[in-house]
Amino acid sequence: MRGFGKSWFREGSLLAEFGESMGQGVRQQKQALALNAAKVDAELASKAKSEFIANMSHELRTPLNAIIGFSDMLATKTVTGEEKVIQYSAYIKQAAEHLLALINGILDVSKIQAGKLSVDPEPISLAHVIESCLLITDAKAKEKNITVDSIVPEKMPMLLADPLRLKQIIINLLGNAVKFTPEWGKVRLEASVHTAGFATISVSDNGPGMDADEVDTAMSPFGQVDSGFNKKHEGTGLGLPIALALARLHGGDLQIHSTKGVGTRVSIFIPLAAAAPSAPPPSGTHLHQEPRRLS
Repeated sequence: MRGFGKSWFREGSLLAEFGESMGQGVRQQKQALALNAAKVDAELASKAKSEFIANMSHELRTPLNAIIGFSDMLATKTVTGEEKVIQYSAYIKQAAEHLLALINGILDVSKIQAGKLSVDPEPISLAHVIESCLLITDAKAKEKNITVDSIVPEKMPMLLADPLRLKQIIINLLGNAVKFTPEWGKVRLEASVHTAGFATISVSDNGPGMDADEVDTAMSPFGQVDSGFNKKHEGTGLGLPIALALARLHGGDLQIHSTKGVGTRVSIFIPLAAAAPSAPPPSGTHLHQEPRRLS
């Protein structure tokens, strides 16, 4: 029995030593994976930072150069005709408003990431909000001969939303649709009532569309499908991420349906004022399927 006990003790020690060695190997493997993941995250963050700086240097310089150039011409009286003075003053105002919109977008993202952005919901008429949004985006649409249709039911219930923030969401969606839709294209805004106590507001276009990876890029802050120094469209890539964050602050959500070469439909879900939502809004921010074709 003593011999058996010593043999068992030695085997137990070997098993304990083997288990400890295995445990150490697993811990080292986990540490290596964690370090590798941290390295990948750091590289992605560095790339995103570089792309953000490249995008912002262009976006900020363009309106600033316009403001400096036109104001210098007015100050030195290079332009004296009243018509030109009015025209150049309008250019300065337009550039300043564009610059302010860029700065506001960056500040909103900073507030969202810090958890400081809030909404003040109240019962509002969706038709009035949409009407003001269409007026703002109408000029850009006309520049490209884009038709913008709006379909809102006459008896649309009141929404429980922050009017300024809801307006910001819709302007972002309409602005994106107009920006990426080719000349003579079509954009459609539709509103309807969802059975779960939410209103659905959708903006569709017949632009180039996106695949699943491009949708992921578009939904990341400062992410742009055509980013970097050779990008075709202006903007910081903040419209969709801000719209998503604001929709969720209202207790709603945002969905994207997009297909390459067909177009994109972005839908938001906002609570109705009549009653509290009976179920969560439809989820699935990164859906990739064919939207309805605009006729």
